[in-house]
Amino acid sequence: MTKNTPPTPQQQSFRQFLSFPLIILLYTAAVPFSPISWLVGGLEGAYLFDRFVAGLLLLCACYFQWKISTLTYPTIITLPNPFAQSDTNYIRNGNVGARPSASTFEFVYRPSDYFLYTGVEIAILLVAEFSGFELLRRLLVIGVLGALWGVGWTITPRSTKQWAWSHIKAFWFFIVLDLIRDIGFGGGRRRVRR
Repeated sequence: MTKNTPPTPQQQSFRQFLSFPLIILLYTAAVPFSPISWLVGGLEGAYLFDRFVAGLLLLCACYFQWKISTLTYPTIITLPNPFAQSDTNYIRNGNVGARPSASTFEFVYRPSDYFLYTGVEIAILLVAEFSGFELLRRLLVIGVLGALWGVGWTITPRSTKQWAWSHIKAFWFFIVLDLIRDIGFGGGRRRVRR
């Protein structure tokens, strides 16, 4: 298959099948997944935020893993560059112009390179799972999740994102109800009246 040839239906089916073991490996390497607690340490409030975002970040990354396997055409992925200067305009000889954009990081995702990306991801996740170093596991998992989110968010249709957002709000509502119940019953333990 050349760089511009889309995958055949058989190749696409194989990629979709392969995405499920990748999702299992991603989940296995990531759990326990507490990104907010990883950043701020063992503060009690960090676990509250982890309850709201950790599962969703991981679940969406698993969906993006599958969605990437269904891609059949090259796509330009544009990510914000946090190290770029925010002002990209300049004035020269009384004329306003734009500098070449350094505020974004761009690359072309090619489905023909799918197995290369998959091989790298498998190697990274295996190192994360079996290295025995917790800090390395966290960094590698965050890197893989960031890459999946970067590509997956770009290729996911807007209608799917809106559908997911409506369900995420409902999910958060039930988390809040669960938290209220836990607080009312003393952290989930039932009180015994005497």
